[in-house]
Amino acid sequence: MQTRATSAQVARHGAVDRLVSEVGPWTSGSGPRYRQLARAVAHGIDRGALLVGWRLPSERVVAAALGISRGTAVAAYDLLVGDGLVERRRGSGTFVAGAPTAEPPPGREGTALVHQLVDASSTSGGPVDLSLSVLADSTALGSFTLTSSDLAGVDPETGYSPWGLAGLRDAIAAQVTRWGLPTVAGQVVVTTGAQQAITVAAACWVRPGDTVVVDDPTYPGAIAAFTQAGARLVGVPVDEHGIMPGPLAEALEVAPALVYLQPVVHSPTGVTTSEARRRRIAAIVAAARVPLVEDRALADLAWGRAPPPIAAFEQEATSLVLGSIGKRFWGGLRMGFLRAAEPLALRAARVKATQDLGSSAVSQVLAEQLLRTTGEDHRRALTNELRHRYEVLAGELARSLPTWSWPEPTGGLSIWVRLPGTDAATFARAARREGVVVAAPGPLTVSSGHRDRVRISFAASPEALTNGVARLATAWARR
Repeated sequence: MQTRATSAQVARHGAVDRLVSEVGPWTSGSGPRYRQLARAVAHGIDRGALLVGWRLPSERVVAAALGISRGTAVAAYDLLVGDGLVERRRGSGTFVAGAPTAEPPPGREGTALVHQLVDASSTSGGPVDLSLSVLADSTALGSFTLTSSDLAGVDPETGYSPWGLAGLRDAIAAQVTRWGLPTVAGQVVVTTGAQQAITVAAACWVRPGDTVVVDDPTYPGAIAAFTQAGARLVGVPVDEHGIMPGPLAEALEVAPALVYLQPVVHSPTGVTTSEARRRRIAAIVAAARVPLVEDRALADLAWGRAPPPIAAFEQEATSLVLGSIGKRFWGGLRMGFLRAAEPLALRAARVKATQDLGSSAVSQVLAEQLLRTTGEDHRRALTNELRHRYEVLAGELARSLPTWSWPEPTGGLSIWVRLPGTDAATFARAARREGVVVAAPGPLTVSSGHRDRVRISFAASPEALTNGVARLATAWARR
């Protein structure tokens, strides 16, 4: 006897047919299969083929229809849930939630950019990545080699030193002095990248529920560090002349735990705050008696000579200046530092000791050699090359995407691009499907005023930049 399908079975069959039809040849992309499937479903949502409120077939049904494991289907749905594109309703199933207007807030696992870095490290090949503002070419290290004799003089012999090795701290102190802020080794703590310097600053001053004032947009690692410390973030706008002093003064009226700023070669915009503004900011922060964390990670990548730190104008104010050696030579070096008055430096060293006991001694020895043997000629050669890459990127964007605009950078590794009349987070997902990755605004802002912006890095090779812009133009034409 032939049985008749129930209405529920018919509905499930129709739903899976529709999903299979919409995802199409979903295995043609790169990466693990669950990511390929999630991208295909996301594409259907972005273009409106899978409408808000539509119920997706269960993971078991999808797995059977597509010939994949149930685990792959579950992982794909998990990714879509994490991106805010679908939602699970207890006892009802999984439904299209619609494209989010902003990235989800960073949690204990960091921002979407951090997730992307982890994912990229687990696979080979993949798209043109114009999202990461970091030097990927280790040739800037030159021909340096380390031998056992180079490490024989490490003190202490274990290499465990929360302060950092004495020779490197001397070399860093000399560099900060050249910036225009007189510094001795006792004011320097070596960190595992500038990112750790920010987390140390957060641990020194921030407690759950505190307010932290940051420039907006800003470095995503700072947003993640302060958010994970339990802070509420308040943004200060940045224009083509840098950080705006008036809004900063208003933000400091709430007595925040600290203020974090990037006055020189700001990330992601690349602008440098004018001297008049920097002097005014120094006076505002000193009068408010709020600790200043001044991020100069990109200062050595300025097209010209970088101006002195804000701390040089108000040396009695509480300030922590941080920098990066990896940004100047190679991201994989993972070397940064912080400079503070000696009592604060001691506190920072104690905090760092609870995190890793000390940065890699091998990297520190190499970093000292690099700082002592490379000078202004080396820095100028690097910034000239980066400026050439920026000009390649700018030229390709002007030719292929003439309606896009951005403030002219003064150095660094990225530009902050406005996409007229477009939700940038949605476009970033569409660009990924065309094989190019740019940084969506969510992880780089603490406000809703930058939804039409993406960060595009020019750290890649000229060939990759040209290829990446061509793919962006294709995504733009298909939006």
